[in-house]
Amino acid sequence: MNHGGSTGGMNDEFIASVTAAYEELYDPPTRTIWFTRTKQPPEKCAVVVYVPTEAEQRDPDGNVTLIGTAGFGAESLCVDQPSELGVEIKGALDEHAVDSFAAALVELASAPVRTGRLFSDGQVLSGLTLPRFSRFTMALLVDWDSVYGFRFPEPASAVGLLRIVPLFPEEVDFVENFEDRHDAYRALIYRGLDATDPERAPVVQS
Repeated sequence: MNHGGSTGGMNDEFIASVTAAYEELYDPPTRTIWFTRTKQPPEKCAVVVYVPTEAEQRDPDGNVTLIGTAGFGAESLCVDQPSELGVEIKGALDEHAVDSFAAALVELASAPVRTGRLFSDGQVLSGLTLPRFSRFTMALLVDWDSVYGFRFPEPASAVGLLRIVPLFPEEVDFVENFEDRHDAYRALIYRGLDATDPERAPVVQS
C-alpha cells in the first residue's frame, strides 16, 4: 500500500463523489491523502483530514481532528449499507501522526474487503491498533448519527459513515448488555464518554 496521487482507475468517480460530500458537510478538507493498493481492492482510496483551525485549537471542545475514508463505500465493507469509516481525535495532529493514522484507518477498512467478513453497525472490534489510542484494543463501530442515522449528502447520498469509538473492556461489557448498540453508545455518552480523547478514563467501573 503506497501513498500516491490520483492516476485514474475505476473508483475515481466514486471517491470524488464522497470527497465532494465531505466538503458539502464540513468545507474543504485540510488534506486529502491518496493510497494506491497493489494486492487487494479497492485499487485506490483516499483519506480526508480535517485539522482544527487555530481558533478551534484554543477551544477544548473544538480542538478535534476528523479523519475519514473515501472509497470503501463502493466495496463490501458493511453488511448494513455502503459505508465509510471515520474517527475523531482530540487535539491537532502533526503531519506524521496524520499519515500514520490515515494508513491505520485504511488498513482497518481493508479487513472486511479482504476477508469477506463484513463489519456491521454496532459491532465491537477487538485486537485493535490505532495510533494515539494505544491504551485501547477494542472499539465500537456505530452509525455517525446514532439517533437519526447518517447518510452523506449528494452526490453520495447512499453512503453511510461508521464512527470508531475506542473502548475499555469494562465499557465493552456494558455495551454488550444492550440489545440496541445505539442505545448503549448514547448511554456511554450520558455517563460522560468523550470518544475523541485518547487520555480519558473509563466511564464504567468494572
